[in-house]
Amino acid sequence: MLMTLLFACTARYAALPPMAPSELWSPLPVQTTEVAGTTVSWVDTGTVSEQTPLVLMHGLSASVGFWEHQLPDLAPDRRILALDLPGYGRSGRPDAPYTPPWFAGVIVDWLDALGLDRVVLVGHSMGGQIALTMALDHPDRVQALVLSAPAGIETFSEGEARFIKDHWHEARALEATEHDLRAVFTTQVFNTHDPGVERLLEERVRLGAHPAFRGTSVAVSRSIAGMLDHPVRHRLGELALPVFVAFGSRDRMIPNPIFSGGRPATVLADAVALLDAEPLLVPGAGHTVHHDAPETFNLAVQAYLGGL
Repeated sequence: MLMTLLFACTARYAALPPMAPSELWSPLPVQTTEVAGTTVSWVDTGTVSEQTPLVLMHGLSASVGFWEHQLPDLAPDRRILALDLPGYGRSGRPDAPYTPPWFAGVIVDWLDALGLDRVVLVGHSMGGQIALTMALDHPDRVQALVLSAPAGIETFSEGEARFIKDHWHEARALEATEHDLRAVFTTQVFNTHDPGVERLLEERVRLGAHPAFRGTSVAVSRSIAGMLDHPVRHRLGELALPVFVAFGSRDRMIPNPIFSGGRPATVLADAVALLDAEPLLVPGAGHTVHHDAPETFNLAVQAYLGGL
């Protein structure tokens, strides 16, 4: 056990060369599209189907690599696309507000460029709040929502929001050490540690040493402020579309352990009441519930989509 602890505390990747965004692993060939003054990178299963395509949107400081267990297993009979949101992954890092409404507008422009009319949005964490925002602001473009531990259900007081925004200043992500990141990955983001998680951790450490990551650090800060400044909970009654919501029972990020406390099951119950949603609570899974329990998540989503 002592050797295991020493191994976990030893920096493994900080001494390696910095990693450029273009070097990030992808589960499928990467394509790019110029929209809204920036480059959007995305992948596509290319499945030919008459069913509405799925669009996967990752969470804060993530990329398409976080969907490795969903591409293409989530819905083999549907076309699935996943994008690196601007500011993250291989996409551009423009000087932009990075608010949920701004992201939603970029995604609409991207769908227009690809000739896609209506889609099913699949969003994790921040991607979930962006999906909710897009369904509210562009309801004609969204057939249904699949939300994995979505932000936007939980709310914060003005003082709590100010504390969070002050903490996540635009250089904060640059300050994280490999030890800090390993702790976040293993105690907050994932409850299952597998080779994919280790790969994502290595990428984050090495990408953090690349000059391009300064743009991501800015995007993280502005994304957090944007979610706080553009809440959606008070508008969720306006939605009239099918919604599926999944949480892990051991999510250590939602609800916020400092300001909210409580259990993920409570947030899930709120989501069900606010959205008339189909719920899934996965025992033992954490914040990245679709990665911790991919088979359970994928099968439940397949069954839900099959009933639409």
